[in-house]
This record gives sequence, C-alpha cells and structure tokens, in this order.
Amino acid sequence: MASREDREDPGYGDGKMTSSTEEGAYLLLHLKHTILNPETARNLDHMKSKILSGIKLKSPSGSKRKALRIQEPEAPQAREATNGAARRRSLPRELQFQQQERRGLFYGNYTPPDLPPIPSLQNLIQDCSKPFEKQLARSDVKDNQCRLSMNKEDVENNIMPLLRNGENLNEGINVTTYDMTGNEYPMVFKIWATKVHVLTGGWKTFCNDLGLVENQDFVTLWIFRHVDKGGLCFAIHSRRLPVFEPIKKKRPIRQNYH
Repeated sequence: MASREDREDPGYGDGKMTSSTEEGAYLLLHLKHTILNPETARNLDHMKSKILSGIKLKSPSGSKRKALRIQEPEAPQAREATNGAARRRSLPRELQFQQQERRGLFYGNYTPPDLPPIPSLQNLIQDCSKPFEKQLARSDVKDNQCRLSMNKEDVENNIMPLLRNGENLNEGINVTTYDMTGNEYPMVFKIWATKVHVLTGGWKTFCNDLGLVENQDFVTLWIFRHVDKGGLCFAIHSRRLPVFEPIKKKRPIRQNYH
C-alpha cells in the first residue's frame, strides 16, 4: 500500500517508473545540442518535464540542464541573403575581386576594340562612338517590357554627339542594329516620358535570337553612322559571365585640373 509521501509525489498518478523510463529520461537530459523541428522538440520537452516531475534525477556530470534547441523555419529574407552569399562564394576569386574593386566602363579583364569587329561592316563605318557595356537587367529581357535601357551618361557621351538635326528622340529614331555575325535588326532609339533612353522594336527578336538572359549577359554597344545609308546604327556584342545578381558599376572619378 502506497504511503502518504508516495501519494503526494507528483508522478504517483502516472504509474510506477521503470528502469527503461529512467534511461529514457537520462537520454533526454543529454540532448543538449540536438537540433529538432519545432513539433518534435516541444513533444520531447513536455515528456521530459512530465518524467522529471515524477522522479528525482541527478546528472552524472553535475551540470545544469539546457533547453532543447528548436529550429524554427527560416525567414525568406534570411534564406535569400544566405543563398546570395553562397553564390558569391562560388564565384572565382578573381571575379569577386573585380566586382568589388572594378573601375572604368567594363567588367572583368575585358577591353573591346574601338570599332565593332564585324567583317561585313569593314569600310562602311563612318563616325563611331567609343564602346560601352551594360549588364542586362530583368526589364531588358522580360517579354512584356522587352527593351534595352541605357545609362544617361553613356547616351550623352557616346550617342548624342552622333545625332543630326531633325532627329527627334521623343518621336523616336529608326536605327539598324547588327549582331556580331552581321545580321540586321530594325529598331527604334528613343527617350521615354520617364527620361529613360531605350532601344525598342526589334530588340525582343534580337534577345530571343541570341538567347540573352538577365544578370549573366553583358552587352557591348558601338554606335556609328553608316557610310552608304548615313543612318544611325548600333552594333551589339554579348558575353556571359558567372554573375547572378545585379552589379553596381563604379565609374572613374573625374578630376578637374586648373
């Protein structure tokens, strides 16, 4: 017959504690660094509290018990930051350094020629701009907004000096764009109401033919006047780099000399 002291024991109602139960309790005490999902951890923690309320256990090491570590679901922002860091770590060390310390108009160890290297255009290029490069953004290749937007500084330095009287950017200028094999794509160069300079029209076909994608593809542009036709022309070369997110271009700091 149970004594009064036994009946007052909190674990009396749960039945007699067996040696296997005690071993299980000891095992729970030593799950100090185990990472469990939230539901399992809460169930085990409840079981541990229930068992420990019925028996008196002493840790062999004499150390204090620690709560189980519950691994909550990771927030989307944290996952995105982690994935972005992993992608950056996977890039070649040289490219990482170039992304951090880049100066000038081009990405990586790349210097394009002054004239577009298209054999069919030899002796047909009159005035030509210096080449400049752009990393394609999502809006440059999206089907419902497919156009090539250009940096205002690139346009002012390289395209505006080639424009002639009567050519109106608000209305749009018909241009011919060449890929590196000499294929021609009729396009329109214009400025939108948002003050963004864009190539539209055949740009979508150009993107599809070359299979251009956002972030990874970098396009080099030359703008020139055609000797025979006199029209404004674009030549575009693309190259793909192991880059999976937008890179902010650092332009050289201009110094004024007196």
